[in-house]
Amino acid sequence: DTLDRDGSPPAMAVGFIEVELDTETGTFEILDYLGVVDCGTVIHPLGLGAQIKGGASMGFGMACLERHVYDPRWGIPGNVGYHEAKPATYLDVPSRMEWDAVDRADPENPVGARGVGEPTMGCAAAALLCAISEALGGHTFNRTPVVPDMIVNAAAGRPQSHGPLDVNTQ
Repeated sequence: DTLDRDGSPPAMAVGFIEVELDTETGTFEILDYLGVVDCGTVIHPLGLGAQIKGGASMGFGMACLERHVYDPRWGIPGNVGYHEAKPATYLDVPSRMEWDAVDRADPENPVGARGVGEPTMGCAAAALLCAISEALGGHTFNRTPVVPDMIVNAAAGRPQSHGPLDVNTQ
């Protein structure tokens, strides 16, 4: 290729997910998840599997659980602590998550590896939101987290209970 080589190519990740959605209550259950990364040479398979599954768990929380509320005038967090901005727990993720990797050495790195931190979180969040959207016939949500009242409103064809995000311009 003719692209410049700067020595820091990103890892690529993709997530595949199956959900069961209850349109009356707005709740869902994640039935199955597969995360695949192109991370160059796999140095520690057990650690890589844990990273992919852990990133997926964080992505599920980011997509549908962790609601961060800020004071519109001063920008001060309205919810602090794990009990108010709930991250995903063991009960929120599927009991069996699978992972795989494209084990091909990266020519830009002496050991052939790449980092896999954030891509696994982003692809899991995107996969979950796309699965919910697909289950609702293609409805597009314009913010996260997608919470049960948003799913119920989308399934019923009603407008969302929130408006567009406001910007503090004072």
